[in-house]
Amino acid sequence: MALCASVYPRLEVNCIVQTVSGLRPPLPVPRLHANRSTSFVSARASISAVTARVPNPQTIEEVCQQASDAVKRASQDGKSRQLLQILLPVDQRQFNYLDTEPRDYPCSIRDEFIACCKLTTSILKGLGDTDRNDEVLVKRIGELENEMDPVAALYPSDKSIVAVVFPISETLKQIKSIVKDNERRTTLIVNPQWRSSGQIISDFGFGPWRRQAEEFLNSFESTYILLEQRIGEASNVVAGGAGGVVRLLKCFPEDWHVYLMAGDGSSDLIGCQAQQPTYKELEVLVAEARKTIPWKQYPRMLGGSEPAPPPLPKSLSGPLDDDAIEQMDKMELRRALIALNLPTSGRLDTLRQRLKEAQQKRTP
Repeated sequence: MALCASVYPRLEVNCIVQTVSGLRPPLPVPRLHANRSTSFVSARASISAVTARVPNPQTIEEVCQQASDAVKRASQDGKSRQLLQILLPVDQRQFNYLDTEPRDYPCSIRDEFIACCKLTTSILKGLGDTDRNDEVLVKRIGELENEMDPVAALYPSDKSIVAVVFPISETLKQIKSIVKDNERRTTLIVNPQWRSSGQIISDFGFGPWRRQAEEFLNSFESTYILLEQRIGEASNVVAGGAGGVVRLLKCFPEDWHVYLMAGDGSSDLIGCQAQQPTYKELEVLVAEARKTIPWKQYPRMLGGSEPAPPPLPKSLSGPLDDDAIEQMDKMELRRALIALNLPTSGRLDTLRQRLKEAQQKRTP
């Protein structure tokens, strides 16, 4: 198996992943010669006529579960090459995955990479093929001159599945080698960083080099895609605009779902179609939806108070034991405390003790 032997330094992925936040992903790899679907369900016809086959995930825990289920369904359908593009919980989504309004400088690419590895670890453990307590190995891949780029391969000890996280165009050769090593094994590409459109020269070059790269990448099934896109006057803080923030969800084998996000964390399904909607199609959907869907938000001034506490993860629906709390890092502890509407200041030991006391009160 063509995996580099150097382990990414100081990267810890054995964690409680439902407390991890998410990333800002690039757009998924475009399909060559894809025909636009004519089965677009529009808000112009009737918002109420659109039925959600896949709910909009409210927590990163729900994202992991949806992604794991999608990977399993695709694998059972014979799709051994799969693409995952996930809105990871960083920045404003760090503690509330439904928050769409930036309030600070974006985090570093290394923080995004670590969050993506944690998320991928949870997805792999959710497949059910291996023990949830089994270690997921993380190894760097790539050319020597690109060793500073955060690209890694994640896989269980039995190497029954491999996930390549944050790949760049220079690591395409390594991905091909991993696939060739075992054609029947499921190979995942998670949050690729390359771009093949929207610029003068593709990251894969031009001519036959670009064609060969895109032919290989087009063999990967888009299994689970969750993107966020701002349309027009895209603010959920100031009411009255015609635009909005939408989240696009593709969960194999279902069609693309378009959810219009609201400032209070709720969302409305405003469209479904077989192909990923274009910006123009999203403009039409949002404009029509604004005529029938009222603005929903908590009263606050721009740059003012924080939004309401995030939805309580299913993992916190019951008391946590002391061992689980001891394994949580500071970020995970803060997210759990925020979900329980408790203070988040203090040292690591203070946060752990505060969460333990809260769990004792919740124990019947």
